[in-house]
Amino acid sequence: MSVRFLVYAFIIFISINYGISIKWGDECLLENGQNGVCVEASRCEQVYKSIKLGVGKLPKLCEYKGKHTTVCCNDKNVTQITGVRSVQACNNWNRFRIVPKISLIIGGGGEPSLLAEFPHMAALGYAVNGSNETVWGCGGSLISLKFILTASHCLNTTEFGAVKYVRLGALNISDSVSKTFEDFQVLRVHRHPLYKRPSKYNDIALLELDRLVKTTLYIQPACLNINITDSPHNLIATGWGLLSFFGRAAEHLQKLYLNHVNNTKCRLNYDVNERSLNKGIQEQHQICAGFVGRDTCKGDSGGPLQFKNPRGTYYIYGITSFGKPCLLTPSPGVYTRVAYYIDWIENIVWPNGSSYYYYLELFSKVRNIKL
Repeated sequence: MSVRFLVYAFIIFISINYGISIKWGDECLLENGQNGVCVEASRCEQVYKSIKLGVGKLPKLCEYKGKHTTVCCNDKNVTQITGVRSVQACNNWNRFRIVPKISLIIGGGGEPSLLAEFPHMAALGYAVNGSNETVWGCGGSLISLKFILTASHCLNTTEFGAVKYVRLGALNISDSVSKTFEDFQVLRVHRHPLYKRPSKYNDIALLELDRLVKTTLYIQPACLNINITDSPHNLIATGWGLLSFFGRAAEHLQKLYLNHVNNTKCRLNYDVNERSLNKGIQEQHQICAGFVGRDTCKGDSGGPLQFKNPRGTYYIYGITSFGKPCLLTPSPGVYTRVAYYIDWIENIVWPNGSSYYYYLELFSKVRNIKL
């Protein structure tokens, strides 16, 4: 009798005998009081041991989804399954998240953002030689208490060199007296190992900050989308980039409502280029978005392409990467698809499966909240 048959038989059994409650990646409680994680029954070693070897009890059901049914699993390496650490970190942030009273808007054009509307938004700073001036030239997203998600091509500029600073909590990037923002130094950069200029592929990087972030109404991490096939129709891009191709850079954070553009249509706008795009647009690790009369511009690079769910939680789907001259053509912009790189991100941001407990403890300390 095959293991696959046994797993399917188990799925039928638990779907009849147990209720349905929690989602994939969520923390769950075993009958012995220990913690587990909801993952597919087919990926849980305890299911095999219980059915095939008669060792231990059947795991509890988390959610019935046919052959993708999830169970409460406590295998030794269960938290190292790709996506688990991201889901648990998101659940952690949501336990403490402060949601401002801002209505959910779907549709509309580029417009100034509201205070605390995008509390994960980061500005990347570059030092001007021979002065104390900082030039803010790219964007990013706070995804943990220590890391910023951005584009690899933002790590260095021809004019100002390597990225040095990160500003969080800012609305007007030129306002140096506001009490909402906090500046950090970049302690370490993590460029994706497969990124190589001038190629447009693997344009993703992580910035490690010099200290832990203290969350406020204006500074909070965003969640990561882990589903590579999920592309919502309505998406939002944010940044302090140019307001037009020949325009000035925005001082006030801009939000831009865009629509997802499928890969077939997107590829029509970008020819194969041996130097920078030798395989054309690759749907697996790139996502396109646009709208006539709306576009991300120079200076928006590295910033998030995001989706806001009805509960007010932001999920990062893409990283602003490249496009045609902004607003001069109807071509959509191209963004690095975050879900493709979840394994790489998790192994740096939450190493050794430490996402839930390690960051829950740190988060509680910086927020001064008792568990």
